Amino acid sequence: MKKKLFIATLVSYLGIYITMPVLSAISTKAHMIPSQIGIMISLGAAAMLLFAPIWGKMSDVFGRRIVMIIGLLGMGIFFILYVILFHMSIASSKAVPLFFYGLMGTRFLLGIFMTTTPTAANAYMADISTTKDRAKDMSSLGFATGLAMVLGPIIGGLISTSGNLYLPFYTTIVLLLLFTVIMTVILPKRQASINETHVSDKKETGSKKFFSVKLLSWLLVGCSVMFVVVGLQLLTSLYLHDNIGQTVVQSAKTSSLLFVILGVTLMLTQILQIKVLNFSARKMMLVGIPLLVLGLLVITVASAFWMLVVSYILIGAGAAFGMSSLSAGASLVVSQDQQGAVAGTVAMTQAIAGIVSPLFGSFIYQINIKLPFLFFAAFAVLTYLFFLANNSKRANTLS
Repeated sequence: MKKKLFIATLVSYLGIYITMPVLSAISTKAHMIPSQIGIMISLGAAAMLLFAPIWGKMSDVFGRRIVMIIGLLGMGIFFILYVILFHMSIASSKAVPLFFYGLMGTRFLLGIFMTTTPTAANAYMADISTTKDRAKDMSSLGFATGLAMVLGPIIGGLISTSGNLYLPFYTTIVLLLLFTVIMTVILPKRQASINETHVSDKKETGSKKFFSVKLLSWLLVGCSVMFVVVGLQLLTSLYLHDNIGQTVVQSAKTSSLLFVILGVTLMLTQILQIKVLNFSARKMMLVGIPLLVLGLLVITVASAFWMLVVSYILIGAGAAFGMSSLSAGASLVVSQDQQGAVAGTVAMTQAIAGIVSPLFGSFIYQINIKLPFLFFAAFAVLTYLFFLANNSKRANTLS
């Protein structure tokens, strides 16, 4: 069952990342200006923010299987509408407000379903994992996310070399609809649960309240990780151009290479965690944030490409521990019947980062090109200290 959850998470995130390399280009051909493209993407993140906790709660009520299937199907359907609107807008000789607003609305509707399957999969993994194995099992879903971050842009980039910007979208649609059918068949209709197989774990977690300072500490420190991962997607090419002196074309290519390095490091670190280290959720966060902060500080003093490579390796390792730790740790501080709700809340923090980090990061970058990296590092340190204050070793013997 755990392998099926891994596949569902991987396919869902591939549905996002395969189209990312061509999204700006095809939007420009559809007569959208950069600010409109930014608003469109932010609307998708806003939908993720609003609906992730709702989907999590729905998976608690109606079951993980049906929510996972709805997520894949919903993404497939709205990607079809997305492509239709792109075709119509590009076919017109000038910008048409109806198509522009249609693309905006479709991106919002698409965003509603973007975190649906991963949210339900995380909750399902919590259902079938013991507290002892929770961190390791959650790391496997983090590995799926990292794998999608690396493979998605590569697949999309290779497909788009044919010159057809629609091909990544067609590939995504086929992938999502195909796996909607596959998951409908292979996911068990009767959901396995820790409630049935690990009664002692239920007794340990059943009395926990949902909202607590401890949960807040996990969410804040996890949000600091996502701020970095999301912010770097926007800032890397700009920083290469302004600080290292690369041309626009060179910075775009180098930025892609750095993100491949980050993604590969993220994957390798998660494999190491699953196969060798088997850190607790708390220990992963304790290790991850210092690595993340160190990587950010190296960026601010980088004067050569090799220093940036070192920084992105550090950030990739830190993000791997932090992302996996967040899902596992948050799931351990609530009761067993609230796993869907907490998975949705975790996804909500990712959406918050998707909205705030690019907007705020780009704003303070205009003040000083090193300021965003210093801010992300300072925010990570502050949330880390708050996390330490509310997650003592004695209080986290089960995490």
